[in-house]
Amino acid sequence: MAGENGLDRIVKWVHYMENPGYIDWLKGGELILITGILLGKKVDKLLELVKNLNDKKVAGLVINVGPYIEATPKEIIQLANSLNFPVFELPFEVKIIDFSQSICKAIFNSKIEKESMESFMREIIFNDVTYSEEILNRAMLYGYNPECEYCSLVVYMDNLTSFIGTSEVWDQEAELRTKEQVEQIIIKIMNGFNKKTIHVSQSNSIIVMFPINDKDKKKTVNLISENIIKEISLKIEKLQISIGIGTYWRGFEDLKKSVLRAQKALKVLRINGRKNRICKYSDIGVYRLLFELEKSSEMKSMYEETLGKLIFYDKKNSTELVNTLEVYIRENCNLIMAAEELFIHKNTLKYRIKRIEDILECDFKDLEQILNFSIALKIGKLKN
Repeated sequence: MAGENGLDRIVKWVHYMENPGYIDWLKGGELILITGILLGKKVDKLLELVKNLNDKKVAGLVINVGPYIEATPKEIIQLANSLNFPVFELPFEVKIIDFSQSICKAIFNSKIEKESMESFMREIIFNDVTYSEEILNRAMLYGYNPECEYCSLVVYMDNLTSFIGTSEVWDQEAELRTKEQVEQIIIKIMNGFNKKTIHVSQSNSIIVMFPINDKDKKKTVNLISENIIKEISLKIEKLQISIGIGTYWRGFEDLKKSVLRAQKALKVLRINGRKNRICKYSDIGVYRLLFELEKSSEMKSMYEETLGKLIFYDKKNSTELVNTLEVYIRENCNLIMAAEELFIHKNTLKYRIKRIEDILECDFKDLEQILNFSIALKIGKLKN
């Protein structure tokens, strides 16, 4: 009837409410049913009701059209469309109690299925599991198709804690509501690409698995990721999202590896300051090796032997030569570009580079040494 763009709102329960005075008792997510027995044809009161329900973040309004409200007023339709607030009509012949029971039953069954799927997926991803025919059959029950190739995404809510804290008093209900809203946006986008997802919420992340049999897999995955970020930015203002993309997989036993790789891609985004909001594991380069050696004493030794003198100098003299070195190498040793990035004069940068060469006893014309410094800087980011 109206508010089609708000159909991704989550319905948590059905509530029959004729008296607008009970609005303050709503928590959000309810689907409200009315016959209009108290409001009747008072359009101004109905408009006020729709505004207030939208402010309370309810899922939508169902009008049981009949003797009290013969048809939804056009003013209500216009307002609902402007607010993206779903409004439906229910024929008066349909008993509200029957309608309510059907919706509540569907909500309950959906919740049980979701909890079961998430419990199963957490077991697979975060525990050591022996893969068996029983595991495979259960995965197929939740939508896994062994004939398809899959891709894994980890959608990370960067600022979930501060987002909840600034938008409303922190509570589990607010956190859950935000995560569910993000989930619904992801599912809606995946449906648009005709992708059936298997997903699970974990801490500040939503892990998503979907079939990817497209000819241009890379293009499709990038487009899906970009759409997720774009849609969440539009629907949930100020919530910042990053996405890590894992490797493609076919056998269910490779799911865990793909998810862990997506998480590593996210970590690279974080340690490099998130200049981009999407990172593919296939693009993280030498970090792939460094993650494998992360707990190695040899890696720690290389870091200290390569950059130790410069780190000590910075601490002793309150300078930032390590950062200068990092920017200089990142800008391919281009003095002009690096100076602009550091907001300093080119001659100042020349002096710093000469000072770094003296401290580290190196020559930046030696590409092998630059490579060593680049790797050591990346090790430092992983350490910190």
